[in-house]
Amino acid sequence: MSAITLDQFRVFVTIVDTGSFAAAARQLNRTQSAVTYTVQKLEEQTGLDLFDRSSYRPTLTTAGQSLLPHARQIVQNVADYQRHADGIARGLEAVLRIAVTQFAPMTPLLTVLRQFQARFPTVRVALTTMTVQSTEGLDSDAVDLALLPEFVPLGEEYTRRTCASVRMVAVAAPDHPLCRVCGPLTSEVMQQYPQVVTAGRNAPSLRRSYAVRALNYWQADDMEAKHRMILAGLGWGGMPEFRVRDDLLAGRLTALSPTEWDGLDHLPVLPIVLACRRDRPPGPAGAWLMDSLPLTADFAAQAEG
Repeated sequence: MSAITLDQFRVFVTIVDTGSFAAAARQLNRTQSAVTYTVQKLEEQTGLDLFDRSSYRPTLTTAGQSLLPHARQIVQNVADYQRHADGIARGLEAVLRIAVTQFAPMTPLLTVLRQFQARFPTVRVALTTMTVQSTEGLDSDAVDLALLPEFVPLGEEYTRRTCASVRMVAVAAPDHPLCRVCGPLTSEVMQQYPQVVTAGRNAPSLRRSYAVRALNYWQADDMEAKHRMILAGLGWGGMPEFRVRDDLLAGRLTALSPTEWDGLDHLPVLPIVLACRRDRPPGPAGAWLMDSLPLTADFAAQAEG
């Protein structure tokens, strides 16, 4: 085996990711014949067929399935090397862009940012807030890091560190009809009353109805607005426990106990993660923040209460 190149591995991985030789050629801006030749050369040098070409679309052979993770790792390692070298050459980031979920308490992050400011005084921080789980900012390169709830696994495209767990609680104003229901709060009971839900600011409608129990639901694109709507008696809804703890203690809100919540028999405890795109890791300042935030004292304590 000789002269296997990084380009051959990159073409191999791209064919798998795009689903065909033609699609890989378009993504790599090459002719299909050039892509085919590159893979054939890799197969020849490897001594194994990587693709079964007997069907309409190429499928991985057993050997191809076994070797693919190694090819991915080589491509990733070289990309990491190049990005790290570029980062060293460029020095620190001029600005670190962070999107922060309203599902997480701000105090722990601000504590770390004070340390960050002292350590990296020349790096500006641009902070935006978001309501729902969304990687849109990361995917569009609008932000470098995102602190967000991981309702569902983000996938291998993202590197993330778990920072905290946030407990959800269903609440309503004390005079809400649900607070006077005798018996279990089943889905059939809950859906009879308007629910206040959180939707993304950039989405006119919910892309996925997480925990929407009511037939009639009202939307808010801001957690504070949702909180105030529930306090005003406009509906019931799920909130991070730390955001309504004082209201529950003061009697301004009442905790509800639904028998079912989005397929669970209890309200969820959401992991809060700090994430970045694996193919666009942060520079030195962002990397420090990713390493530091999960280790910050009292982050989980402030989230859990």
